[in-house]
Amino acid sequence: MTRTRQRQKREPEHERDEPAFGWEPYRTVGSQLRVSHTSCCGLYEWASEGGQFFVLRHTGNHYEETGRGLYRQALDIYIALAEAHHAEHLRRRETPEPDTFLQGRGRRG
Repeated sequence: MTRTRQRQKREPEHERDEPAFGWEPYRTVGSQLRVSHTSCCGLYEWASEGGQFFVLRHTGNHYEETGRGLYRQALDIYIALAEAHHAEHLRRRETPEPDTFLQGRGRRG
């Protein structure tokens, strides 16, 4: 009996434990982009533009966005992504950088 081994697709590190959110290329809709918070390692950025809020991530030579919309909706997505990234650090026995959006939500450091 021969066993066939399936190749596992190796995901980029920032996507390994990332919650499933749809990412698309960042598109400018306002006159001024504001990044008001950056997650541990600079992986995610909490941003607003033109009255909308969203999460940015840098992917090589461009940015992608997810969660564009109302403040609370986008903030919940940012927190879910930052918590997953925080957990990945802990799994690797690393000390994550403090994130003020996670503090007070049961996460320190």
